[in-house]
Amino acid sequence: MGESSHQLRFLAAICCEEALRTMGKQPYFFPLRGKFLVLFVLLITVPFVISGIFTYRKYAADVDRNTRESTLTIMEQMNLNLDRYVKDIDRLTQAPLYDQEMLNILTRYSGTYEPDLYLPLEVTGDINLFLSSFTSERTEIKGILIFTNNGGIFSSSANTVFRNWEPGGNEWMADVRAREGGLVIVPPHKANYYDFPLEVISIAREIVHPRTRTSLGIMKVDLSAEGFERVLSVVDFTPNSRFFIFNQDQLMVYPFHLIGDEKWSFKSVTRDTPDHIVSTVSSQYSKLSLVGHIPLEDLRQDAQELTTFTVIISVISLFVAYGIAVFISNRLVTPIRHLKGRMSLVQNGSFQAKASIIPNDEIGQLAIAFNTMVDELNRLVREVYETRIREREAELSALQSQINPHFLYNTLESINMLAMHNNQLQISDIVTSLGKLLRYTVEKSERPVTLKDELLFVDHYLQIQSFRLKNRLHTVIDVDPSCEDCLVPKLILHPLIENVIEHALHQKTVTLRVTAHFEEDDLFIQVIDDGVGMTANQVEEINRRINSRLPSQLEQDQFDKVRKGFGLKNVHQRLRILYGDRYGLFIESLVAEGSSFVIKIPV
Repeated sequence: MGESSHQLRFLAAICCEEALRTMGKQPYFFPLRGKFLVLFVLLITVPFVISGIFTYRKYAADVDRNTRESTLTIMEQMNLNLDRYVKDIDRLTQAPLYDQEMLNILTRYSGTYEPDLYLPLEVTGDINLFLSSFTSERTEIKGILIFTNNGGIFSSSANTVFRNWEPGGNEWMADVRAREGGLVIVPPHKANYYDFPLEVISIAREIVHPRTRTSLGIMKVDLSAEGFERVLSVVDFTPNSRFFIFNQDQLMVYPFHLIGDEKWSFKSVTRDTPDHIVSTVSSQYSKLSLVGHIPLEDLRQDAQELTTFTVIISVISLFVAYGIAVFISNRLVTPIRHLKGRMSLVQNGSFQAKASIIPNDEIGQLAIAFNTMVDELNRLVREVYETRIREREAELSALQSQINPHFLYNTLESINMLAMHNNQLQISDIVTSLGKLLRYTVEKSERPVTLKDELLFVDHYLQIQSFRLKNRLHTVIDVDPSCEDCLVPKLILHPLIENVIEHALHQKTVTLRVTAHFEEDDLFIQVIDDGVGMTANQVEEINRRINSRLPSQLEQDQFDKVRKGFGLKNVHQRLRILYGDRYGLFIESLVAEGSSFVIKIPV
């Protein structure tokens, strides 16, 4: 190919290289697919995160507010239940006021305290029977008692209660009398008037005669914690919630096991904590204060489960959205990658590469323009190449007409005869081989030659080189006779032989082997040597040079050794121009194991 063809190819390569450089070889290159992914991720994630944060905060605030309101409502309901329970017990303390016989008996024993008071059996039996009628189906009532002013005790549990009481150990009586007939809830205390002292909470009232307003004694109902537990368990609350009941003096009434512990005083229990909701409701009737400690963790458990479920669904949705984003970005970028790949092929000299027109958009229009450009480059290359071939043929014909080849042959024949006359047979052989080389290169006008003629040319060339190389080069030509009639381009083996002589011989004997064989419809001609070989980097550099589409002058300016590798490149480029990109020169080599050059052409 001539200088104009090289320039045209160079311009095409420059155009493609510039396009590829802008697409993928900038210093801070960021692929288009990555940009699409970043854009999609931002468009999906940022609104989702912002809306999620504000929604969660609003939801958490609403849950907290609703939780506190519902907790207060439940506490008020529990307080009503507690009032109802206290009222039921309080009715028992008022029962003697509506029984005239009971008032008469109590009036009889309303005198001053007598330590050794004796109560007649018939009196105690009637009153005890009256009191025991109120204890049916109330398992939490440990006893219903009437303490007379003169020291006697009437009880629903006569068998387990003493008949007399002593002022010592019954300090609660002073508080009851101070209320003058009002309801008194006595905090848990030891009741020492039982055979076995019991820990009870009591509801008591001083019995005041309705007409005379004189004190007849004290009626007292002793209760276990079971009644309060039943009242508090009516409402289904969280399992870790705790409830406390205090009387009007801020003394703990319930639960029993915490009474007396300063840690659980009214002030400490009603103090706010960061991890609990503390609600306090008070009863106007019983003067009791109900304090609830409800862990926020329990109240927010359902909300946390809903939040966790929402987060899981959101994360799954995000991954699905990201997958769709990846799919869409791939669909958008695939035509561009395809077009970039076609440009790379054109950059490497394959002007048959066409882009598939898939999308009906700007990228599709770009692919149409690219295909048009490739067609035009093909046409121009073909025209310039054919023009330069005709010019070279004309120049060769003109040269042949100016220099008569017979003059050269006659001169070489004269030198040959002189050498034979002086018995210089080696010189005669060299001159004879040189004449045959000249005759092959000058006189054979047809471009394709048989492989047999090409091998004869190589043999003459090696005869001349053997004079210079002595015994350092051994040659073996092992070609199947069926291959000798195949037509091959002229002078394709000579550059390979010359390359072996120039680079493989380094103070060692080298064996050069030339073989040829068929594989399907292709002919493979192989030139093998066992010389010094090449490294993988050297093989890669030679492959890069022989595949380069740079014009000859530019390549000469680029490399220090101007002509190094030019013969191999010319052979490779000629074969690709004649037969296509599937054919050409292929190189394999290992250090210290020699090199292998394979020519592949169609039969």
